[in-house]
Amino acid sequence: MTDASGMRRLSYADPRPALWVVSLLIALAAGVYTGLSAYDTASFFDSVEPRYVSDEIYYVDTARRLLQNVFQVDIDYYSYSGKTSEDYYNAEHPPLGKYIIALSMLLCGDRPLCWRLPSVVEAGLIPVILWAGLALAYRGVLGPVAGAAAALAAASDPVLRVMGSVAMLDIHQAFFTALAIALAANRRFIPAISAAGLAASVKMSGGAIVLATATVAASWAQGSIWRRLAVFTAGLLIGGSVYIALYAPLVLHFGPMWVIEETINALKWHTTSRPPGPPASSVLGWIINSNPFYLSLEGRVMAAVTNTVVHATALGFAAIALLAELLERRGRPSWPGVAHVYMLFILILYTAVYLAGNRTLYSFYSVQLTPIAAAVIGEATAAMLTWRCRADKHAPSPSTEGYAPEASPKGE
Repeated sequence: MTDASGMRRLSYADPRPALWVVSLLIALAAGVYTGLSAYDTASFFDSVEPRYVSDEIYYVDTARRLLQNVFQVDIDYYSYSGKTSEDYYNAEHPPLGKYIIALSMLLCGDRPLCWRLPSVVEAGLIPVILWAGLALAYRGVLGPVAGAAAALAAASDPVLRVMGSVAMLDIHQAFFTALAIALAANRRFIPAISAAGLAASVKMSGGAIVLATATVAASWAQGSIWRRLAVFTAGLLIGGSVYIALYAPLVLHFGPMWVIEETINALKWHTTSRPPGPPASSVLGWIINSNPFYLSLEGRVMAAVTNTVVHATALGFAAIALLAELLERRGRPSWPGVAHVYMLFILILYTAVYLAGNRTLYSFYSVQLTPIAAAVIGEATAAMLTWRCRADKHAPSPSTEGYAPEASPKGE
């Protein structure tokens, strides 16, 4: 099943299996490299100098407190000198990230490396997920080429390896963001919006991923504007239902009013600057690495810096993609992908937060942009191959075999 952008749902009969094998090996190598790099740092802070790194204390201590007080689980807890107050539950963020850390404590134990293992695994999986999403989204050889480009772009971003080595929330949000993009690219909209809801259940900024996924689903729906609006609304309801469902343990323990009040306080907190302290930046600052946030200055220096080339290139391609979509009404070719929509929504969200008064946007937030930027680059690779094929009508390029410009979009 194809559309005018050359995207499809699945294709198992590809004429060039060797390219698929090479592409898969590249993605696996990118994932292993990312995971091992993250594990090396995570294990360093566990064996050489066991301690909290950066903001880990807030999320780990909350996860421990959730196990003890909300889930009534009795395990051997790690003894640390640092500790948050007994009534602190990190309510400024949704609970899923803390649930993940708590689960790692149950399965592995309450020790630093165990807290960080989910982050390590997810960081290593992100390049592979992006590869799978794009490789299955395009016909012929476009898929494996686009997937390999996305996997390499993700693995080259230092912030992914840094945030994959610590027990913080942002890497979990990036993981579910990558999953949502991969599923949306293949028109698996209900799973995609569910993954987006999981991203929002880690940090509120994941709400942009819910909006982006609902927008993509609505844009591919056939019929009147009212049907598209209905699809968009259904997407918001599904994402919102996932978000609300994950609050169920807290609602049962604290009551619904506590959750509502803390959510309102969190919205105020997210639009207010923090007290002077760690280096803060803007969205543009994340891309050019202005005032990066240092997670550690002792034992091993860790700064949340991005691959400027990857993010700046992705930003440029996203702008081209949006322009291509606007020109589509004039008969121009549409952009073969979805990631630029996610880029647009996440940039709007963080820009709005900045303009609302929060000037303390820390550079480690940028890890959520990593899978988006990588996917944009993968889709841009497919677009360039597609457009080259169109430009050479008399001698079609074998690199884009299987592209079907005459097919029509089929929403579902």
